[in-house]
Amino acid sequence: MPETVRQRKKKESAEAPSRELPFPQRARRLHDLLGGWEGTLGIVTHTNPDPDSISSAMALSAIAADASNNRLRCRILYGGNIGHQENRAFVNLLDINMERITPPVLTECRYLALVDSSVPGVNNELPKNTPVHIILDHHKNGEATELKADFADVRNDIGATASIMVQYLRELGITVNKKVATALLYGIRADTRDFRRNVTPSDLTLAAYLLPLTDQDLLEKITSPAVSQETLDVLGSAIRNRKIRSGYLFSTVGYVRNRDALPQAADLLINLEGVNTALICGIGDSSIYISARNKDIRLHIGNVLSEAFGDIGDAGGHPNMAAATIPLTYFSLVKTKEDLLTLVLDPILRKFMRVVGLEKEEHHEIFEV
Repeated sequence: MPETVRQRKKKESAEAPSRELPFPQRARRLHDLLGGWEGTLGIVTHTNPDPDSISSAMALSAIAADASNNRLRCRILYGGNIGHQENRAFVNLLDINMERITPPVLTECRYLALVDSSVPGVNNELPKNTPVHIILDHHKNGEATELKADFADVRNDIGATASIMVQYLRELGITVNKKVATALLYGIRADTRDFRRNVTPSDLTLAAYLLPLTDQDLLEKITSPAVSQETLDVLGSAIRNRKIRSGYLFSTVGYVRNRDALPQAADLLINLEGVNTALICGIGDSSIYISARNKDIRLHIGNVLSEAFGDIGDAGGHPNMAAATIPLTYFSLVKTKEDLLTLVLDPILRKFMRVVGLEKEEHHEIFEV
């Protein structure tokens, strides 16, 4: 029997992207969707999860519990490492239950959600083209428009995914417990660098809403953790090995176990006088890692890294912060790790220099071994 005009319009409305709806309708639609599910929802964070993605996963779990009356079990999943000392303190002090993402775990999840990333296999450990039911992110990715999900809210007009989740909780009238509120406030603070980066009026308003609900003692402990010896060694190597070309700072830290030390080094070195862009490079067991920071308003460092390294790895980010991961399988002809230092790192950074227009600079080895 042919569908009526009313039925067709209702169907088209249900299939419309969630982010096009007015916000109160988006919040209610997410709540209604979760309320109709039973089983297990796997909430997938970054490969190496940060406070924004972790706290957003916690908030989605809280919404799911309210909507389904606890009929829907949520599991927070990640695939890499929690290496940054503040991130480890964050997870430990708040006693956040997180699980490794594995094929057996995925088979147990009837539904999947992505938080703080929008494409399977891009900065998360989901196999590419995995069907995803919910996408929540504050980074717009060109590939995200091709992805179909039951619910998607992907926008870059806010400083953190955690801010989006606080909006949902407020709109839905869900009581935010102290643990979740503390996590969300720290998630907003961390992703906006204490309200100094990509912050919007909404982020400030939502942080103010959370403030009286948080555990201030716990928040202080999270933001004042002990620094590991390895992190100090990485920072020292980055400072010692720095090279500057026309406002671009390049440095290698050699081999790293804790890749989260790289962005800390980039955050430190971008503040050097005369430096507009900082790239810090390190080698892990299976990949080369690059962390970048930028304060040149003419340059979108995320797009630059994507153009330079997107064809051989996972690369991208914001105008002022970005990262790249290049699997060592692309350098299978290099026989030893010593050869990687001498033969791979310098050409990789020269590829970046070509993209930003430094290819005509007089030839110098960027890294001295």
